[in-house]
Amino acid sequence: MKPVRQGQRQRLYDARTSASNSRPRRNDRWWLFTLVLLALACVGAGPPVLRSGHDYPLRLTSGQIDSLMAVKQGPEIEAKAAAVVDRASDAVLWSENADSPLPMASTTKLMTALVALESLSPDQIVTVPAAAIIGNASMGLSAGDQVSVLALLYGALLPSGNDAAMTLAIAAAGSEAVFVERMNQRAAEWGLHETHFANPHGLDAPGHVSSARDLLALAQRALDNPVIAQVVATPQINIAGYPLTNTNLLLTTYDGAYGVKTGTTDAAGQVLIAAANNGHGDALAVVLGSPDRFTETPRLLDYYFDNWQWLDLQLRQNALNKVTAPDGSLYALRSDSRPLLLQHWQVGQLRTYRAISFSANNEPAGLYQIWLGEDKMTDVPIRFELVRPAPEQ
Repeated sequence: MKPVRQGQRQRLYDARTSASNSRPRRNDRWWLFTLVLLALACVGAGPPVLRSGHDYPLRLTSGQIDSLMAVKQGPEIEAKAAAVVDRASDAVLWSENADSPLPMASTTKLMTALVALESLSPDQIVTVPAAAIIGNASMGLSAGDQVSVLALLYGALLPSGNDAAMTLAIAAAGSEAVFVERMNQRAAEWGLHETHFANPHGLDAPGHVSSARDLLALAQRALDNPVIAQVVATPQINIAGYPLTNTNLLLTTYDGAYGVKTGTTDAAGQVLIAAANNGHGDALAVVLGSPDRFTETPRLLDYYFDNWQWLDLQLRQNALNKVTAPDGSLYALRSDSRPLLLQHWQVGQLRTYRAISFSANNEPAGLYQIWLGEDKMTDVPIRFELVRPAPEQ
């Protein structure tokens, strides 16, 4: 099939009416015949075809085109920086200023929790020092209180208590300064290149910044920790006599939300990292400097769920997936599962092929090929299971 050249088009000629008025009915029939031909041509045109010289061009329905355009357009976001990723693949699906270093406020406390748990166990009891009582957001601690590390994690990550974050830091490292050094060491080790910490609580300070991309990577690590994951998914709790409510309102307003952390300061504005899973996908989104984080972050999550899905491809066990070798032996074809993250419009455009060959000794080899239009997405090795040996000669 030859590709249609750019600019090539079918020429439509106008039917010219006769100058004579003596045959009006014939002219009427000619016009009607022309209109019928044009209508049939339109009906036979089919969906739009995107070609670039491949024998199997993409044929898109109007619904698929709408889906493609929605992906290209992206969500309406006014935040200074934002991004959304698929958690399973770490693929950034949409971003704006994702690598710009900006104040990140109390999302800092995710790193505080991770570093503290390197030295402290959740059931360990620590004493609240006077230096931990710094004001602003608080879980309600007083100097001298005896509190478990787990309670402090809830206090730091639900109401965003600065007193809890400071207590964790001093208990883990002996001083705030040493703890902050550890935080920055971890940021460097984990490749958070736009992140630098000046304190463990997130209040505005010179050089206390992170980026949307870095915060998503930090949140991934936090959610991989089962203790932190349980804490940030909790809307409210009363622990050790401290009633605590999560500042992340999405936990009770967005279906499937299960984390992760808010932040608010004068310099940072509204910050939110949010995670949600609807059973078909798992998304992580962040906004920094947002005018309305509880409106914009759901838009990022909706953008993911409305436009992407996972598809699990593999050779199925059926009669079609068998092959006979030249010597008459019969093999069943098997392959490992290959999950692919696809935009919705791409699902109907996938094509799969089996490329199989046999050696001179009738040894089979093959690949399960997955194509999207003219682009090969992946090759999956085929396993050959002998069903019937070659007949005896």
